[in-house]
Amino acid sequence: MTGHAIHRQRGVTLVIALMLLLAITLLGLASMRGSSMQERMSANLYDRAIAFQAAESSLREAETLLAGGTAGPFDGTINGLYGKPAPATSGYHNRWEDSAVVWATASTWWEAADADTRAKAAGAPQYIIEDMGTWPSTPDCDTVTTISPDCLKPRYRITARSAPVTGRPAVVLQTTYRP
Repeated sequence: MTGHAIHRQRGVTLVIALMLLLAITLLGLASMRGSSMQERMSANLYDRAIAFQAAESSLREAETLLAGGTAGPFDGTINGLYGKPAPATSGYHNRWEDSAVVWATASTWWEAADADTRAKAAGAPQYIIEDMGTWPSTPDCDTVTTISPDCLKPRYRITARSAPVTGRPAVVLQTTYRP
């Protein structure tokens, strides 16, 4: 009778082993899927960091141009240099959202970057500078009833972006600059 019971259990061991093998395979596949998702996320984070560095360097290059006092004229005849924006009541839209605006190409970061970084950035960063007119230069200039011409200093809005490439992260930075 014992020999007959052993003979019947031989097939059960095979079924249990196959079930365990299937469970281990499913766990392995789930683990691989999670790892590949994390790899894609970290690659995207790295691409965004490169795009941020490119946009920030473009912003600094525009600030350096303004600090040197050689920028101008701000009438749109030079790529990236534009005059005072029109008020919102006249249907004005943001220049950085307008596809017809010609951006200036920032070259400092692009030329200093190695080939691998350039490939990840996918293009030279760009900027536009808008002349915002003159503003009071110090807080005490705002408190007087008549603003002296000495208080008024030029202000500029700089918008910088990483090169717009489909499928790559894009970064847009903006600052108000006073030389």
